[in-house]
Amino acid sequence: MAFQNLKKIVSIESPLNSWKLLLVAAAFSRPKFRVWLMLLRPFTHNGMIPVRYRCNGRHLQIFLRISDLSSDFLSFIELGASDTYELDHEFHPDLVIDGGGNIGLFTLRAATTESSIGGLPMKLVICEPLPRNVEHIQRHLEGNSIEAEILQGCLGGTRRSIPFYCREAIDSSFDSEKPYTSVIDMPVYLLRDAIGSNPAERILIKLDIEGMEIEALEAFLPSEHRPVYLVGELHQVSVNAVLMQQLFSRAGWPSEISTVIDDHALFRACSPAALPFLPSMASLRPAFSEQIHEAGSSICG
Repeated sequence: MAFQNLKKIVSIESPLNSWKLLLVAAAFSRPKFRVWLMLLRPFTHNGMIPVRYRCNGRHLQIFLRISDLSSDFLSFIELGASDTYELDHEFHPDLVIDGGGNIGLFTLRAATTESSIGGLPMKLVICEPLPRNVEHIQRHLEGNSIEAEILQGCLGGTRRSIPFYCREAIDSSFDSEKPYTSVIDMPVYLLRDAIGSNPAERILIKLDIEGMEIEALEAFLPSEHRPVYLVGELHQVSVNAVLMQQLFSRAGWPSEISTVIDDHALFRACSPAALPFLPSMASLRPAFSEQIHEAGSSICG
């Protein structure tokens, strides 16, 4: 088990829930020893392990599915025990779009922040294609008394229907080359569809949409002038980094890449109108291509 993950697990301020997560982590790091799974049985109910944790001063509860334990555990490490996308808490969005919602943990984290409109509840929209993930999102929303709209589908640049290849909960995608268990036709929505007619003053968008981020941004950036904070994962960095650089440059959006691993990268950007509300973005002026090179060199070095 990576030491970094160990630190995240023990820092969730709940010894019992940290113990559950340590057992899950041990089961994956030492899969030959079935004792870890046996020790998890007392905590397993209806095929799920409940986990309670604290996020931005609020207690949240989620459920790790035994059938998707590896995927759900990884999602929790990234979005429950840590803030992978580096949300800027000075932004205070009143609309959040969770593109590629998986089991809804990004939305749960965003829901614990304060809205920009006098503390009123923010509007939450989750886009997720995999049916069993949508069902789990609903379970998490209900269990935490959070309301959100769910669009079962993908985000992209044109409205259409495309094949979606089902695998593990965190690994399903449009890629037909990897092994898959089933395939379903999935509607593709625009970011504009997810926003709808909402008169939002500040918009937070997360994109983890398995390679569709370039086409989704091409359709969205030219016509959006409100304060928007965008975080996400860029796939096929070696091919798409330059395209993303050009998109953000044309729109005048400051951007940053923080990590490059296995041809994937985390990125964030904001519209010019969002800069006064995002202190963490104020100094981001280097060319995106330079950041790609520097981040890649740091990983390789």
